Amino acid sequence: MSYFERLNRYIGREDSEGTEYVCRDCASGFDERWQVCPECGSYSVRRREWGSVR
Repeated sequence: MSYFERLNRYIGREDSEGTEYVCRDCASGFDERWQVCPECGSYSVRRREWGSVR
């Protein structure tokens, strides 16, 4: 994933609200729980709560 794709996800230009889990570092959304984010390698993949990323 390119820098601009991650930036667009972070600022909300990509519809990732339908995903249940989100990486708190790169804002990538996932339908299943990952121990390590496959996009950035972070260990901060959490369940989406109240529609916020951070």
